[in-house]
Amino acid sequence: MKLCGSLRALLPALFSVCILLDCNESFAQSGPTSAPIGSSPATAVAPASGGALPNGEQRAAYEKAFQETLGKPSDPEALAKFAELAVGIGDIEGAISALERLLLIDADQPEVKLELGVLYYRLGATEPACAYLDAVRTSPSSSSETKARAETFLATVKR
Repeated sequence: MKLCGSLRALLPALFSVCILLDCNESFAQSGPTSAPIGSSPATAVAPASGGALPNGEQRAAYEKAFQETLGKPSDPEALAKFAELAVGIGDIEGAISALERLLLIDADQPEVKLELGVLYYRLGATEPACAYLDAVRTSPSSSSETKARAETFLATVKR
């Protein structure tokens, strides 16, 4: 099964959120800035809004998207939307869970694997990060741009 158009449109937005939150110059120099696994999801990573906690609207959208994934656990669009909102409020583990479920639906999704590699790195889990990033780098389904991003992040993870 290939990604539908609206789901494919969400993935670049998710990647952009990952970049804005943690994968900028400081990411490359100092590694992940997220709190340890087990921290409160709302405070695990400072959101893109300048470090403040998620506002009520963000939290409500996140909760609504979460409920939608419970009602439609195999809906790729619901999972991608939840993952995007989860990253936005700092719930990295929730985003990983949703993206892992996307791979259960269709394992041939290099963009999703790239996101997972970056998110696992943010948690400090370098082994799964490397595995996903390497899979993207070597996948015949990956675009040249996706492969280049994976190579860049893989070099950072292996430092």
